[in-house]
Amino acid sequence: MLRVRIVPCDRLARNSKIGREGSAVTIPDGGRVRDLVQAVGLFEEEVRKVFVNGRRARLDTSLNRDDLVEVQG
Repeated sequence: MLRVRIVPCDRLARNSKIGREGSAVTIPDGGRVRDLVQAVGLFEEEVRKVFVNGRRARLDTSLNRDDLVEVQG
């Protein structure tokens, strides 16, 4: 299992289960940003930009343990 941190920005912070401060989330090994987005109750269509550890990423980007994912809508 992967434990990653997700921080929703903008209006996504209001629509997710985790709020503005973000949260550590556990997803299965081999998980992608898409899996993380779904795990916190967001819809892919809402996500306009993704950053993993400060670098621009896509929904199909693979995640590693302790990654920091920021999503903007």
